[in-house]
Amino acid sequence: MPDFGKRFVIAGGGTGGHLFPALAIGEGLKKRFPGSTIHFIGSKHGLESKILPTQQNGFTLLPVRGFLRGFNVKSSLRNILFPTRFILSYFKSKKILKKIDPSVVIGTGGYASGLPLIAAITNGIPTLIHEQNSFPGITTKWLSSRVDRVCISYEDSRRHLRNKGGVVTGNPVRKEIIGRNKLQSLQKFGLTNNKPTISILGGSQGSKILNESIDNIIKYLSEFQIIWQTGNIHFEQYNHYSKENIKVVPFIEDMGAFYSSSDLIISRAGALALAEIAACKKPSILIPFAKATDDHQSMNAESLRVAGAAKVLSERDLSSKLLLREIISLIKNKTLLKKMSEAANSVSKIEAIDLIIDEIEFISES
Repeated sequence: MPDFGKRFVIAGGGTGGHLFPALAIGEGLKKRFPGSTIHFIGSKHGLESKILPTQQNGFTLLPVRGFLRGFNVKSSLRNILFPTRFILSYFKSKKILKKIDPSVVIGTGGYASGLPLIAAITNGIPTLIHEQNSFPGITTKWLSSRVDRVCISYEDSRRHLRNKGGVVTGNPVRKEIIGRNKLQSLQKFGLTNNKPTISILGGSQGSKILNESIDNIIKYLSEFQIIWQTGNIHFEQYNHYSKENIKVVPFIEDMGAFYSSSDLIISRAGALALAEIAACKKPSILIPFAKATDDHQSMNAESLRVAGAAKVLSERDLSSKLLLREIISLIKNKTLLKKMSEAANSVSKIEAIDLIIDEIEFISES
């Protein structure tokens, strides 16, 4: 008989790469424990401040904000407030955990996940971290030897952890984005099924170099349909391109419709994006972020490249001419696109969410 009285706290956010795995884990817990209570903890300054209010679960937003490197005025002013925000967020986390008394506290990374995990550890509450990237983030590295379980998405992550442990599960993907109807998805964007669709994804905040590259070549892509996610910061700069066959958007609300509409995806190589691209069986051109810590986006992309599911272009060597050539060579080769789709499916880890929930269930009952 399932335990219908379990309570879980899931902490993480800042970007979609940390937030959406948290939501996927919440979905998985609800499915495994139908009567359970899920409470999310995030930051007032992260993407979760917009997304969590639309969900049906309880949530708390902490005042904590990431520490900025550099010595400009903006970073100096924010960093002065960091100690105060840190202390307030820690005690707020302790208060939330005391009120909810969770069975397990789960962290998915980002600056909002560390303090609830530390509060849980000091109070003897079982804890689990899920790490999305091949190179673990600061929270995972610091707390990997203190939490009860670490779930990693890449085998290579293990060597960066203090205890060299970790259970390889892969990245959890929300069920709602998989297996959507393509025609209905295209109609959501005001597009048709008569032309191939090229989709550009620069991460939840957008990518400056990717946007600039598309800006330089978009006039040569007029025979195709385009869905272009620019990020909020860059949206006004490129919105003038919006017309019948080009849809420019700041942020994608319905990722399932986005993936389903796409015949070819051009994307950064964030771990979650790659997991979703593979789960949706989509061919891709990946441009890893060159300044990612330990070049982890290149490492993330390697599994798709080796499988034949993606072309990988180095940001340092990227040119508009090269990107255009790769796009045209792929989008016009239906046979190759089909092979890449099958390859993406072969590396997809649909079972990731069940493996993570297995670990959560185990430590909740230990």
